[in-house]
Amino acid sequence: MRKYVLILTSVMLVIGIGATFWVVRGLSDFDLARHSIREVSFELDDAVLSGTLVMPMDATNPPIALIVHGDGAQDRFSAGGALPLINALVDAGIGVFTWDKAGVGESTGNWLDQTMEGRADEALAALQAISALDDINLDQVGFLGFSQAGWVLPRVANQIVPAFTVLVGGAVSWRDQGTYYNRVRMGSEGVAEEEIEQRLADRILRNDALFDASVAPPPTTDMDPARFSFVAGAYWEDSTDFISGMKGPVLAIWGEDDLNVDARSDSVTFQEQLMPLTGDRQVVMVPNATHGLLRADLFNYQLPSDWPWYLHYVFLGMGRDAFAQQSLDQIVHWVHASVE
Repeated sequence: MRKYVLILTSVMLVIGIGATFWVVRGLSDFDLARHSIREVSFELDDAVLSGTLVMPMDATNPPIALIVHGDGAQDRFSAGGALPLINALVDAGIGVFTWDKAGVGESTGNWLDQTMEGRADEALAALQAISALDDINLDQVGFLGFSQAGWVLPRVANQIVPAFTVLVGGAVSWRDQGTYYNRVRMGSEGVAEEEIEQRLADRILRNDALFDASVAPPPTTDMDPARFSFVAGAYWEDSTDFISGMKGPVLAIWGEDDLNVDARSDSVTFQEQLMPLTGDRQVVMVPNATHGLLRADLFNYQLPSDWPWYLHYVFLGMGRDAFAQQSLDQIVHWVHASVE
């Protein structure tokens, strides 16, 4: 009996040591201390946007990706969730500049006052601020955007020729994206298909009238007034024409299991509008990947707030390994190839 107790104790000890090593390895992806860090601010209209430039140590003229966030009041590191991605990029020799949205963290202003055109102006202002720094080569600076950046970065790449544009989970039509999101949401809540279609049809009619720019908005809605104003300015956004005019290298990439954006439909639009596709203009679908390219078998929820409590600890333990296999490597290799 004692022999079996010793064996079981030894096994549990090995498992405990392994688990500790795994967690420590993952937590290192949430620490930027091993990189060169510089605080950078820039102005746009009446706002001052504050951010962090993270560079590989001892790197000479590396490519630099400017992060364009998706929807919501996001700080520069997306409440820490973006740190594994940033560490993976910087470890691979790609600098990253990311900033707090207007009115978030150390930035002034209010992101809800922005239009998609205004967000594009902000991205261009960030590019100007970074390219003005010593030892920065504008030919190496590009963009990495997520979700809502689908209405931002195509605008940017119509105005300038970025060194590269990477768009993750980019949406094409705001109206269609909202319909898809709500269809998935209702399906996950067990609503019958017939009822889903009726609810969505009613919703589209209601919203089309609500956000009709030719009439004044109703005096009351269920939405916070600031959010209503933001959505009203974006409801009819469709980036199709901007996509066709994008300049420079473009990588449009989606998770195959995206629950937020209709990846199959939107990827087809990008394929059609970016033709001809070449080595530096690619449309990619990643298997077993979420809206943000995390592993779908573990993390496929529409919002991080939907995660079960334990998944937050799993994410901390996994770090960059929480991303779908080869998705980050694909971005890294493509960025380096684009600036060679």
